Amino acid sequence: MDFRPIVAPSIRELFIQQVEGAILSGQLKPGDRLPTERELADTMHISKTVVHEGLRELHRLGFLDIASRRGVTVADYAQTGSLETLMAIMDYHGSLPDEKTARSILRLRYYLEAPALRDLAASPADLDTLRALQRQAEEAPDTAALAQALFRYHRGVAFLSGNTITPLLFNAFKKVNLEFWSGYIRSVGREESLRTLARFTDLIAAGEGDRAAQLLDDGLRRFVTTL
Repeated sequence: MDFRPIVAPSIRELFIQQVEGAILSGQLKPGDRLPTERELADTMHISKTVVHEGLRELHRLGFLDIASRRGVTVADYAQTGSLETLMAIMDYHGSLPDEKTARSILRLRYYLEAPALRDLAASPADLDTLRALQRQAEEAPDTAALAQALFRYHRGVAFLSGNTITPLLFNAFKKVNLEFWSGYIRSVGREESLRTLARFTDLIAAGEGDRAAQLLDDGLRRFVTTL
């Protein structure tokens, strides 16, 4: 057995986790004002430097607004946040985010991939690539490996469509996507997952991008009902 180093979180990380948790749990709401840095430091028995650095990090993540006159207030992170904010939300929940956020991500997924399915005029080489990715999925030994394979296949569709930005967005959302793929596999089963994947390849090979996009939309809508 390989033993890995155990790394304890720093005081700064624990401070960030506590404030972040209060925001994501609803204990602190958008517009709420936080105590001063000195008050937080005294209450939590930590240094003012730790508080200062932690608040700046939470501001960078979109959870807090910092203004010289108004002090520190809780931000509406849905408007001020970034991909890192979403990752923090995922970490807080332990897996998939709340249902509203999950539905929003799935719709974004459709808007990213559906145009790729419609635009992809697959050459023989493109089809060979997709079939190779499909075989990787068929040979996946477990749910985690199958989720990775499904992610690579659909990212491959985006790449082969010629759009140079969409694959980067797929990569940016990889952690979220893998959570969704794992949930999808558990929901419909391995065999149905592979049958649907083969259907995508058949439709792309036949040049039926609109039907492939519809297949994607149908699958996403069905999965939403399981959240």
